[in-house]
Amino acid sequence: MEVTITEKKAPTPAPIGHIAPEGMEGNFCHMLSTESEKIQRGIYIRIDDNRESFIARIFDGPFFSKDAAITVYKLELTAMIVNGRKQGVTSIPRPGSAVMLLDSESAQAYLGSVGDILLGRLLGQREVKVALDSRVLARHVGLFGTTGSGKSNTLQVLAEECSQARRAVLIFDAEGEYVRMNEPTQDLVQTLSEFEEKPRGVTDFRAYVPASKVSVNVDAKKFGIPLQNLDLEVFSDVLSLNSFERFYLSELAAKIKESAGGIHSYSLDAVMGALRKRVESQMDSTSKIPQMVAEAHMSLYTKLSVAKRTGVIDTNSDRISPEEFCVPGRVSVIDLSESSDILRNICVAHFLNEVFRFKTRNPNTTPLTIFVEEIHTFISKGKSSKMLATLAMLTEMARQGRKRGLSLGIVSQQPALLPAELIELCNTRFIHRLGSLPNLEALRNSTGNVAESLWNTLSSLGRGEALIASPALEHAIITQVRPVRSKRLKVEFG
Repeated sequence: MEVTITEKKAPTPAPIGHIAPEGMEGNFCHMLSTESEKIQRGIYIRIDDNRESFIARIFDGPFFSKDAAITVYKLELTAMIVNGRKQGVTSIPRPGSAVMLLDSESAQAYLGSVGDILLGRLLGQREVKVALDSRVLARHVGLFGTTGSGKSNTLQVLAEECSQARRAVLIFDAEGEYVRMNEPTQDLVQTLSEFEEKPRGVTDFRAYVPASKVSVNVDAKKFGIPLQNLDLEVFSDVLSLNSFERFYLSELAAKIKESAGGIHSYSLDAVMGALRKRVESQMDSTSKIPQMVAEAHMSLYTKLSVAKRTGVIDTNSDRISPEEFCVPGRVSVIDLSESSDILRNICVAHFLNEVFRFKTRNPNTTPLTIFVEEIHTFISKGKSSKMLATLAMLTEMARQGRKRGLSLGIVSQQPALLPAELIELCNTRFIHRLGSLPNLEALRNSTGNVAESLWNTLSSLGRGEALIASPALEHAIITQVRPVRSKRLKVEFG
């Protein structure tokens, strides 16, 4: 996209410094300034000399000179402006050239931070708004950061903005934080005003909860999952079935369908009933069934019993049609806060598969973004070799979903635990504070266009501050993400 940088007429902004006569090397130079209180690392500036203009950012500093009134900053030249058009840096500014803060409109145009999703303000230059086009979400999103760094706030801001842009959102809520987004926030009124925002709930909101659990949202709709609608291979991954157990589960389901005249209908009770008969016959002392087979049957029965105790499979509660999620502007939240790992993973696996199949048949329905919180508890690097069906489903969703208006948002405080191929699918990334070297390296290895100086700041980011890397942006930037307009229970109730 060709970028036009606004040529300001009058009044001319006051310089904040001048280019130093020495210290120029490659795309770097130094600035001398007496305005240190106005300058922070990362802010964008404009350099004017008699030949051309440059865009740069404060790369490092301040450094103190012999003259106590003058501070020195290292600048990184990022673009040249010729006839109002951006181009690559092919020269350097002359010593003594004036340095001024880049005005907000030009900074936004240069960075590419424009669109219908308003995220917040550029850190250090609050007048510069940071926004993205909602279409970038089709390329999938990653939200990473340690506990308390602000990634939940960012997730909810994205959900609010997507709803306003008439996209649909589905959130798998691990902590029960988002189940009252239909209400305006009560605790963030003052902070919102600093971003020129006001409290507002999501207009079209739905909350759901597994049949055996309860939700803080008293209007949450209870649901059940018919076994016949579960992908048996993914279900087997979730239950950690070995190869023998997988085979017997598939065999039993096929035999039950066949005995029903080929109708696609079988239940967990029917499968467990048939399996129980086998187990009982194998306990007979005269049974000639190999010990390994008998143990596999017994182990499978135990694991299916665990699944049954979740109280969500084959219950009398309503089944949720994926069509319910794909409504313009609707935010749907599945409350899994009271759920065990098995129950949570059954729900995540089922709805991901159901939505993907629905969008495959109905590609022109409303674009839908699905956020999976703490996805490393669903699939991890350590479990990926035993969850091939699940990983295949996720990667196929990610690769094929874009054409069908389906995008994934993976959320994790432990990116080092995630399969590398899953991280690589996220073209746009919001990286909050991370202190662990393995977590940083997991992202550094697959995140392009991020200056080394920005990586070095990640461990010290404040709450709500995030490094945003996206193909839509000229390069990665650090943003103060705005507070949520709707209610988030961890905020409202501590």
